[in-house]
Amino acid sequence: MPYDFDGSINPFRDRFGSLSIEEWCETLVASINEPVIAGLQFPRFPPSELQERTHGTSGAIALQEAGKFYAFVASQPFFAQKAVPGASFLDFGTGWGRIARFFLRHFDLDRYCGFEPQRSSSFRTRALNPYLLVFTGQALPDRMLPADRFDLIVGWSVFSHLSEIATAAWLDELARIMRPDGYCLMSTFGERFLDQLVDLHAMLQAGGEIHWYHRYVIESAGDIVEQQRRYERGELVWIPDHPDLHYGAATFLPERALARIIETRGLPFELVAFDRHSVNMDVFILRRR
Repeated sequence: MPYDFDGSINPFRDRFGSLSIEEWCETLVASINEPVIAGLQFPRFPPSELQERTHGTSGAIALQEAGKFYAFVASQPFFAQKAVPGASFLDFGTGWGRIARFFLRHFDLDRYCGFEPQRSSSFRTRALNPYLLVFTGQALPDRMLPADRFDLIVGWSVFSHLSEIATAAWLDELARIMRPDGYCLMSTFGERFLDQLVDLHAMLQAGGEIHWYHRYVIESAGDIVEQQRRYERGELVWIPDHPDLHYGAATFLPERALARIIETRGLPFELVAFDRHSVNMDVFILRRR
């Protein structure tokens, strides 16, 4: 029987809230081929070609990769305190809503939000996931997002592409839109990927074939070994693909550079953790003081 949405602030929480993390992830994967489960219409998916261009994977594999980040977030000791009725959620840089759908069962649907600066992506995401309130903005903050609003903000592979100017500007904005004692968890590229690129550069020079994205970053980087040295010195390493934009091929954000930006700008953040091992990108966790 179809669910009466007017009778619940979140029917997904009602029907799936008791599932384990693993069971919920399996349910979302099942929704690829079974869009209606337990009487509820799940968010739909974009074409596989678009998923492949965005992530290099599609379908179940793309969801399983996103599920690892969700599991990391959901396993944090503060998550149960933030994912409660009345709390507000934001998926920062939501794209087509891959990450956001994992949090569908946790937040009131009038406080379940995404932000996407690309208009075409935001329009697509609204059509695919009608439960997600999608804000459309700009590449740099334009104060479109409501102040002092969000208790939990997540962002996958956004700070892995921002210039230092954009990184600092968006950290400012996160501080403005988060509630006191709110948390944000953001991924970025780090030492693991940079070391891989140095090895792949040697392979490329020896005549080997590598993934197109790896070649693109290496060619955009100039001297990749020198970029590695800069990272080791604690510098933010941004590899642009266009001199006039603030979103580039790749960004490598070391913990020291992040801490320096927070301190220099006087941001009200506590750096709770800088995790380099749990998922396939580095993840930093900030708490709004």
